[in-house]
Amino acid sequence: MDTIDHKAVAALDAAAARRRVADLDVLRAVAEANAANITQRVIHEHIGISQPTIHRMLRTVLENPALLDRTPTEVIDRRTAGQISDTEMMQVLLDWNFTFGRVPVSGGISADAYEQGSWDEIERAYYRGLLTDDEIGRLMERNKDALKQAARSA
Repeated sequence: MDTIDHKAVAALDAAAARRRVADLDVLRAVAEANAANITQRVIHEHIGISQPTIHRMLRTVLENPALLDRTPTEVIDRRTAGQISDTEMMQVLLDWNFTFGRVPVSGGISADAYEQGSWDEIERAYYRGLLTDDEIGRLMERNKDALKQAARSA
């Protein structure tokens, strides 16, 4: 029977969270520099990313500016990466205005699709072990009315 070294798994989670947060910070810095009319060549000189990569990053942000928005996943990643405390993470998440996933309906017919909401990020983090039972419980208690409404709408 295989045993899992939970400390090693936690180190993997922290490293992955640090990478995701760093990637997001770089994306935001590149977008901000571009908005300040700094050329891609100058951005390259300061950040060490190739100009074609910078161009792709900016095109991606142009096509989907919501990528720069703060998300529950980012907040959880920042805690996992050690950048914010458990208390800071929970304060932000307890105040979050969550959206809830749904199956879109067109012409009275349910689509064969699911549109995710921000609450799905909370569930994913919990199932990955990035939120404790107590943390998910507090979030569910804070959002119980909205969760009930989302369940009725499903």
